[in-house]
Amino acid sequence: MNVKNINLTPAELQAILDHKRSMSVVHGVEVSLEEAIEHFIEHYEADWMREKQRRDLAEQRHEIEKHKYLRSEKEGRDIGKARAAEEWCAKYAHIWRVEHESLERNGFLMIDVVIRSAQGLHMQPASTLATLAQQYACEVYMHRPGMDYFNFILQGKKYLNVKSVLCLLTVKAEKGELLEFIATGMQAKTALESIAAYIGRGTGPQNIEAFAGVE
Repeated sequence: MNVKNINLTPAELQAILDHKRSMSVVHGVEVSLEEAIEHFIEHYEADWMREKQRRDLAEQRHEIEKHKYLRSEKEGRDIGKARAAEEWCAKYAHIWRVEHESLERNGFLMIDVVIRSAQGLHMQPASTLATLAQQYACEVYMHRPGMDYFNFILQGKKYLNVKSVLCLLTVKAEKGELLEFIATGMQAKTALESIAAYIGRGTGPQNIEAFAGVE
């Protein structure tokens, strides 16, 4: 199985990271993300997907019930379950799915950072960045358009482990390039802020302030 060809969702990646931590404890050594992905897909994904679908359907039914109540209040009569479901699916189902499968909903923070250093992201800057990321209790991954080496694909985009010097040395990004970082864990917000401060000016952080005080 070539796990790098599997296009993960944020919910799947978060479940795999939990699985990776459990595997590492059981084996007494740090399990690689690739090993965790393969083991999760082979042994746990089917059950995990069934449970996720059950939870999703329950939440959708709850949203439809809320829609039915509000529309019935507005019209002054019970619009019925069938009409409420039809209206909600037509108007809100897509929005619900996009939000439900978003990075933020599944515990990830994201920030875009423009490289400002004339050195770009080559050997010394890459080594320093990996060391910086290793200081924080969180997982940190980076996406750069067109990069050849990566650890996994998330929503159609390639990501690599920022805490690995060897991974970062494959990037060789230049000044002015835009890099995307995602992080999850207790110190995700602080890690991304530190990375942005080191590399350059952050552009467009998503929900960073919402996680203030988490770490």
